[in-house]
Amino acid sequence: MKQSKPNKALNVFLVISLAWVGAGSSIPSVYAETNTSTVQENQLASNLSKLEIEGKELDQKFAADIFEYTATVGNEVENIKLLVDSSNTDASITINGKEIVKGTIGTYALQTGENKFIISVNNGTGSSNTYTLTVTREKNANNFLKSIELSKGELSPKFSSDVNEYNVNVPNEIPAITFKPTAIEATSTIKVNSTITGKNGVDVSLPVGQSDIMITVTAENGTKKIYTIHVTRMKAVEDKAVEDTPAEVKAPAANQKNNPVSIQPSTRINTRPNSAQPTSQQQSSLNTEKVSKALLSSLSVSEGTWDSNFTSDEFTYHITVSSDADEITLKPIAKYSRSEISIEGGTSKTIKLENDKKTIISVVVTYDDGDRKTYVLVFDKES
Repeated sequence: MKQSKPNKALNVFLVISLAWVGAGSSIPSVYAETNTSTVQENQLASNLSKLEIEGKELDQKFAADIFEYTATVGNEVENIKLLVDSSNTDASITINGKEIVKGTIGTYALQTGENKFIISVNNGTGSSNTYTLTVTREKNANNFLKSIELSKGELSPKFSSDVNEYNVNVPNEIPAITFKPTAIEATSTIKVNSTITGKNGVDVSLPVGQSDIMITVTAENGTKKIYTIHVTRMKAVEDKAVEDTPAEVKAPAANQKNNPVSIQPSTRINTRPNSAQPTSQQQSSLNTEKVSKALLSSLSVSEGTWDSNFTSDEFTYHITVSSDADEITLKPIAKYSRSEISIEGGTSKTIKLENDKKTIISVVVTYDDGDRKTYVLVFDKES
């Protein structure tokens, strides 16, 4: 193996150099220069030059070195037109992983709530930057009904989305009505009294007399609207009319045989009762008329200011409670001891209040199968 020979001239130079160092001379420092301008150029080449939503301002003015943006649009806005661009002709841009043609407007659908757009810019040499755009589409606030269908009876007045109260009269032989309300917006939820409606509606049993049916429409954003239907089921009466006594009255057959009696046609016997006594038809009505016993003698709550004093024959009340109230305790007392009382379909007297400003609670009093009344309490939270 060959070995390299020492370079005598180099050795002499080293000796002289070391001697110079030993004499106190210093050796100049050597620096490695970094090309920072190249790094900066790569970063700038990975930036957006434009980020715009057509017809809508961002939460802050766009700048290439700001990477987070938000915007809010109304619920009626179903899509946005988005424009992104880069000044680097070699750069490529993706939105949510899909490459786009930079500098052109793209249309993007929005769902209710937050919609995130992740925008990545690649400069073509491996360097990239990521921008995040969050567009919030507000929830639907429409809590109006489009229609109310009834299996029996008719609404009075005729239905209109803006009218909140109606009357319905049905004969006594109608023990129940199916209510089928339809909301204008499919995102709304509907309750008939305390039951959520399905495609077939909700069946509601009717006591004799008046009962209030509450239809509550809750919009997607939580706001509520109440439609009240006052249903009156007529009291039972006999259909057979009682006629006056005929003008000519004949004696019983047995008497006619032995003691025939002849009454002239012009002779009438006044069989009408005097005005102080009820007629036979009125008496029949009095005998069959049923007075409801499904009533409360009193109803109190643990907190709140009533819009009116409680009375047994008034069935709807508004009660104002404090904004921080989260539950309420009811104390209903039946007028008749045989009655059964349910609150929101159960036996608990303490009910949680909903987070929004309005909570509807139903108190149902049942005396027997055909005698039931519903009291409705609407709790409104203070602003």
